[in-house]
Amino acid sequence: MIKAQDIVYVAHRAPDLDLHAQFLRDFGMVEAARTADRLYMRGAGTYPFIHVTELGAPGFAGLGMLAGSAADLDLASRLPGASAVEEIEGPGGGQRVRLTAPDGYRIDLIHGMALADPLPVRAPLPVNFAMQKQRVKAFQRPDHEPARVVRLGHCVLKFNDGDAGARWFQETLGMLVTDRLHVPGDQAATLGNFLRCDRGERPADHHTIFALHTPGDINVHHASFEVQDPDAVHIGHEWLKEKGYKPAWGVGRHLLGSQIFDYWRSPWGYMFEHYADGDLLTADMPAGDYPATEENLAQWGPALSPRFFESVVVD
Repeated sequence: MIKAQDIVYVAHRAPDLDLHAQFLRDFGMVEAARTADRLYMRGAGTYPFIHVTELGAPGFAGLGMLAGSAADLDLASRLPGASAVEEIEGPGGGQRVRLTAPDGYRIDLIHGMALADPLPVRAPLPVNFAMQKQRVKAFQRPDHEPARVVRLGHCVLKFNDGDAGARWFQETLGMLVTDRLHVPGDQAATLGNFLRCDRGERPADHHTIFALHTPGDINVHHASFEVQDPDAVHIGHEWLKEKGYKPAWGVGRHLLGSQIFDYWRSPWGYMFEHYADGDLLTADMPAGDYPATEENLAQWGPALSPRFFESVVVD
């Protein structure tokens, strides 16, 4: 079975590459390359790009998942509706097979992309806890700057049938259910499934894909990017607020996944999340099952925005 090992990039369409580049810089990414119709942005990690903006009407274009081997690409190319193995045109090169998930989502399975040198970021701030002191004769003086995005962590996709969407990722890319959300009072009714990569004994993020059941409302809900520590989430919040961008929800801490989170809207209304301090799990961790109540969304933080679950908000 094919077993995807990570999420690498997400792609949106936008009618103005310069405007989107400015938002992504303020969000904490760095321009990696640009053509007449594509903008490639990277984080401080080793993937040569983690976001692609395709010139066009605003929309979600797709995402890229890392294959475990070239043999996985060959297997993927034989699946119904799959492309042939083809070259990746962006930084780092490599090869891909384009797959189509339920409701038409484009999923690129990739292999052989050359890694980039990591970019410098400040070290995580050592914290003096009440019962454990880590910092003596040293001060906390982080720069006032955008949060430094390191990598893409996950995407939340809306499906007409959330269970069918989750099954596709399980059966096609070998992913595992970490936690299921069900309708409060009706455990048989799925609201969504958090899915992680099956990396065996190597830890994987609590979720890489969340398949959300939203019949008639098919779109990406958000893309989430990891920053170096919780302070960076708060520093990034202040930076984006000063630049006049639209906050969506945060800062808070999730229950499922445990991340310190902060959500923002791009100039075309799509949601981007900063996060830090997420859970890591090995493949042997059993799945949980929770009612989709507000207290199971966050342990602390501001009240949930009534428009949070709208995929795109443009006022």
